[in-house]
Amino acid sequence: MTQPNYIVHPSAIVDEGAQIGEGSRVWHFAHVCAGARIGKGVSLG
Repeated sequence: MTQPNYIVHPSAIVDEGAQIGEGSRVWHFAHVCAGARIGKGVSLG
């Protein structure tokens, strides 16, 4: 199994089916819902 190429803070929630681009960061208490598409290099939260 390969490691994801993005970072998700332990307090963040990423629903199954969400797509997160390479190099992106999902920070404190952010919620990425199923079906969301986050681009490359995005900082969210």
